[in-house]
Amino acid sequence: MANLQEKLVPTQSLRLIFLLMAAWDLLGGIVQLVFHSFLFKLDGDAQASGILAGRAFGGALFVTAALYVIAAQNPTRHRFILWLGVVEQLTAICAGVFHGARGDIGWGGVVLPIAAAMAFLILLLLNYPRGLPEEAVAESEGEVPPDQE
Repeated sequence: MANLQEKLVPTQSLRLIFLLMAAWDLLGGIVQLVFHSFLFKLDGDAQASGILAGRAFGGALFVTAALYVIAAQNPTRHRFILWLGVVEQLTAICAGVFHGARGDIGWGGVVLPIAAAMAFLILLLLNYPRGLPEEAVAESEGEVPPDQE
């Protein structure tokens, strides 16, 4: 029973991380569509402001959100999507620091997106499944690996 619980905990935590990342991307996409609020607004000279101004907006956020929802169904089988999440978070951190340092966006608009990206990055790396991908897929499907028969 304890062995079963050890296998379920990483899967459940990865599922939760994927769903939170999907919600974060959907929030970014929706804020882009209705952008004249305290979260995000564009001034007359295309200057972004608001607490989510440093969040990289685009239609691609809806695609990554869909991928994260698909991956949440079986995180060990779709573990390659974890690396997409790692790359997305690293890009968000670098873009936020760049635009904050350049002065395109005030630091008040990049603190929350950078903090969220750092939190997701740490969660992804700490919860990455260990072992070979074939073993993880076999375990998630309830199969016994050939060397353990």
